[in-house]
Amino acid sequence: MKKQTVGIYTLGCRLNIYESDGILNQFISNGYQAVNWEDGPDIAIINTCTVTSHADSKNRYIIRNLLKKNPSAKIIVTGCYAQTDQEELQKIPGVWAIIGNEKKSKIFEIYQQKNSNEEKVIYSTGPLNYFEESKKRRPIEDPFSYGNVVPINHTRAYLKIQDGCDRKCSYCKIPMARGGGISRSIEEILYQVDQLEASKIPEIVLTGVNIGWYRYKHFRFNDLIEKILERLKFSRLRISSIEPSDVNERLAELSLHPKFCNFLHVPLQSGSDKILRMMKRSYNSKTFSLRIEKVLKINPDIFLGTDVIVGFPTETEEDFRKTIDLILNLNFVNIHAFPFSLRKDTEIEKFVQNNKSTLVPKHIVQNRINELFELKEKQMLKYLKNSLYKMYQGIVEEIANGYIKVLTEDYLYVKIPHKENNFKKGMILQVQICDFYRVFNQNTKKYDIEILGRIV
Repeated sequence: MKKQTVGIYTLGCRLNIYESDGILNQFISNGYQAVNWEDGPDIAIINTCTVTSHADSKNRYIIRNLLKKNPSAKIIVTGCYAQTDQEELQKIPGVWAIIGNEKKSKIFEIYQQKNSNEEKVIYSTGPLNYFEESKKRRPIEDPFSYGNVVPINHTRAYLKIQDGCDRKCSYCKIPMARGGGISRSIEEILYQVDQLEASKIPEIVLTGVNIGWYRYKHFRFNDLIEKILERLKFSRLRISSIEPSDVNERLAELSLHPKFCNFLHVPLQSGSDKILRMMKRSYNSKTFSLRIEKVLKINPDIFLGTDVIVGFPTETEEDFRKTIDLILNLNFVNIHAFPFSLRKDTEIEKFVQNNKSTLVPKHIVQNRINELFELKEKQMLKYLKNSLYKMYQGIVEEIANGYIKVLTEDYLYVKIPHKENNFKKGMILQVQICDFYRVFNQNTKKYDIEILGRIV
């Protein structure tokens, strides 16, 4: 009997990638065959994102495109958009099931129970709002019950350590999609680390909605990092984006460990105190700077990345200049710039409804994004100049005709020419950066930086 096939399309963050791997592993371990999305699977799962309005549009485009190409598939839409906007998804004919984050870890069970249903299957209660009797959001049900999650079609493993967020940033919709903060038990996390280490996974990436908030019994985030580093012999450890208020001297000291990837991504969002107050962030420009300066004092060679929201309501040229100045002063290299996106039911949406003139014109936003892109290029070229002929540990991520691409600890993709055929994805190599140059990208119509290296 031919095996039923399943495929998954993942949008958004590393947390979604982890959960997609978990869902696929559940189907595979029960006799289903995982296939590429393009191959027309019998069961097609879309794991959605809702961080911006662009993400919402992309979700709908992917679903409709799939319906055209593979109308006979059982289409399951899950993830953040399925949690917050299931009414919009119900308007799309052909979607078989809408399963929010609340029940995402139970998708395989739901499919087994309901696969003969002709009517639309809905497991989504809408935005995860506050409990009536308290000021806390309700957390997701069973957010860690994905079983032993191994990476599928990628070399590095994502490991979920927490879910949800209790912060109240005025612009953010994600707590409505992910619920209140909840942490995974340290025993479970360390067991998963041991499994991944035994499977010779070259890199473990800790992920969640707000990983620095991690708290389980008396353990906090840095305690968890220390426990993980103590047991790593083969794999290296990377942490995904961490909030500024969770960056401290102890984390900086842990970053010096040989198994800790020399990389921190700390979202700034704005360098203007006025804008940070409107955003309801938990820091100001001075406290942000002090935390990053402490890290640089202990680990001056660390690769720093950040996020910036451009065009937040009321943002002036002076506000934007403060953001540029802070990035330069703290020597951030990798800058992710996003245009402000007005999200439904957020605090800032209510403000804008009453103050529409505070929205920054689109052409000004785009000009500022272009400036940040140029700044990112300059910062990267400066960083690479200082990285020439240094030794790095690289993981083979891509094998092509005549070259391989490896990923270093500080998140540099290095292209290495080769004539041999004995490379495998996931191999760990010692590499040296030899050169770098700008290459025009026909798709984006912008310049990329290509980094060349050699195996040593």
